[in-house]
Amino acid sequence: MSKIRITSLIIGALLSATAHSATVYISDIQFVAIREGLDNNTRAVERGLKSGTPLVVLEQNDGYTKVRTPSGNEGWVADYFLSEDMVTRDQLETLQTRLDKSTESRTEVADALKVSQQKIQELNSTNTALQDENESLKQQLQNAAELSEKAQAIVSQNEDVSYQIATLKQQASIAIAQAEKLQDTTEQKWFMIGGATLFGGLLLGILLPMLRRKKSGTGSWS
Repeated sequence: MSKIRITSLIIGALLSATAHSATVYISDIQFVAIREGLDNNTRAVERGLKSGTPLVVLEQNDGYTKVRTPSGNEGWVADYFLSEDMVTRDQLETLQTRLDKSTESRTEVADALKVSQQKIQELNSTNTALQDENESLKQQLQNAAELSEKAQAIVSQNEDVSYQIATLKQQASIAIAQAEKLQDTTEQKWFMIGGATLFGGLLLGILLPMLRRKKSGTGSWS
């Protein structure tokens, strides 16, 4: 065995060791067959793998790679049919999917932002209404406070008037009592004067006839 052959085997073994469990993809060629050996004339274990199909790398040797297909078949395929990257079409589809998702997400964000703005406007309107109501309540409270002060002043005045009225009633009662007492005293005085007058009249009525008789008797003796 030549040194070149030995070197190729060593390199192939190293490559197969490093390539184990790696993933490659069918290149942009439309359909590829997986075969039993390193020759395109060997039997195909699976046909019609379309571009973009992922394959598990098992081994590499002389421009061929042994792979496992998604259906579980193992075989060899030429390296120029493989690509370490996803094919352009799949990349475009992936990018389109991401773009669609991004567009949907942006639409959702825009809708959420619109809803948030509406809620903010509603909250601002509610806040304005509450501020107006607060100002109205403050004015009503101020008016109530002023009315309360006026009511207290009226009550105080009424209390003073009531006190004055009570005082006047008390003074009037005293005056009435004094007048009644004075009236009683005056009536007693007039009663005594009338009694004395009556007594004097009766006394004169008795004495005058007696005096007349006495004068008459005195005249007949002379």
